[in-house]
Amino acid sequence: MKITALTALPSEGGRVYALPVTLATRRRSYWLLFILSVLVLSVAIAISMPLYGKGFDAGALGLMGQSMVWTAFGIHIESWRLAASGALILSAFASAVLFAILISFRKTASEEIYFLAFWAISCSFESGRLLVARFIEAGAPPLWSVVITRIVLAARFSGYGAFFLAGLRSAGFRSERPGRALLAAIGIGLAAAWTLPVDSGAFEATFLARASYPVERQIFVLVLALVSAANLLVAVESSGERVFRTVALGSVFLLAGQSLFVTGWRPETLVAGLALLAVGARLVVTRLHTLYLWQ
Repeated sequence: MKITALTALPSEGGRVYALPVTLATRRRSYWLLFILSVLVLSVAIAISMPLYGKGFDAGALGLMGQSMVWTAFGIHIESWRLAASGALILSAFASAVLFAILISFRKTASEEIYFLAFWAISCSFESGRLLVARFIEAGAPPLWSVVITRIVLAARFSGYGAFFLAGLRSAGFRSERPGRALLAAIGIGLAAAWTLPVDSGAFEATFLARASYPVERQIFVLVLALVSAANLLVAVESSGERVFRTVALGSVFLLAGQSLFVTGWRPETLVAGLALLAVGARLVVTRLHTLYLWQ
């Protein structure tokens, strides 16, 4: 007789109860997301190589207000190279997190991690910003840059939605079909990205075409971080699991680190963002793994 994946629950009266879970399905999802992230990273590296070469023509970037120089201790680094590095680092971080999830959650089921895996893959799509830089250099029609900008923003907004769903799940939200909740988040992300006004003639230092309401978008991320942390603190009260306090702190670190990467290009900003992402990912992944390992 073939046994499907089961997760053990606390015993009662000497009997051990078990419930079927979608471990196999989630494992396939984690594999697909990890492979996709590696492919995106590989393409991003190939696209970014000319930006680091001597033959790269940064004149068009300068005209777009993207050509600046970071100077410290006699070191001079062009802003477009730093911005490209930021996109690559964020994409590499996504692959690393998805690999950690793939390795850690082999025999444990966690809907929080399931949703956070989709947030991680959304970070990979930040490397689409590199295409905008190449389009600007090549003198491509502005529409091309606007389309890529909207795709990157759609992935970013969808990732925020997945992150929010992870917090809701910890607070008690139950869904027999989490895929539908994710599809709703993706739909909202796409709608938001395609209705947001975008200026085809102005660009941010991170290469994307300049979108409206930058301050409001950052306030939204702050509120999202606070709400996600609040949901996890509610989980402490409802479940009695104090580990959710650590997960709440890690979640705030993750969103804060991502925010630094998507808005800044200076080395100190990228270093701070990477530190927040690394610590946040470790806290969230390891604590949730420990929690669900014993359930």
